[in-house]
Amino acid sequence: MQKLKRLAAAFKTGLRMLLPNCREASRLQSEALGHPLSLPQRLGLRLHLLICKWCRRYGKQIRFLRQAVREHPDEVNGPPQGLSREARERLKRSLHNESE
Repeated sequence: MQKLKRLAAAFKTGLRMLLPNCREASRLQSEALGHPLSLPQRLGLRLHLLICKWCRRYGKQIRFLRQAVREHPDEVNGPPQGLSREARERLKRSLHNESE
């Protein structure tokens, strides 16, 4: 009985490594943007992505965001945009009217 429990635990650990949950799959997708994954990680991620449309969608989104930042670095790293003088005045009037 003890051998069976150990075998089941080993199987469970191996399965977990080969088929990560969604949290682990999203972490692996983010990690893969920075450096290559190991073979077991790549296989597990691919298996997970075959069955999980939400994680596939997440992967597309982070790849899109990464590409957008690369294509428009000046817009991402530029100075923060402030409100126009007119917009600030409208906000002040609105806040003043709410307090009355």
